[in-house]
Amino acid sequence: MKLHYYCSNPSCKKLNAIKVKSTNRYDLKQEIGLEINDRCKHCSHHTKRHINRLHASLNYFIIIGGVVLAAIITILIWDLGFVSTLTGTIPIAIWMNEEKRASAFNKIMIRD
Repeated sequence: MKLHYYCSNPSCKKLNAIKVKSTNRYDLKQEIGLEINDRCKHCSHHTKRHINRLHASLNYFIIIGGVVLAAIITILIWDLGFVSTLTGTIPIAIWMNEEKRASAFNKIMIRD
């Protein structure tokens, strides 16, 4: 799973998404270095940001996928003759995992 990292651009004040594979700032430092040298997707202004200025947010596509998976499993179990309340915990568990990963990323900062 990937988290989405956002950094605000000083010229247009909009958020830009950066997809990376790392789940903490130390791995992000190894992946892209101490600074992100990126172009704004809205105004095409070139921005240089330190990785401590980034913050993570939830990936809602994964959470929606968990809801769809829970609905499919509920339909399959319903056809077998009983309804499982445990299928409701699938999207909740996915949401809690994403929330924990985003919170852990946002709390830890790197010293230069």
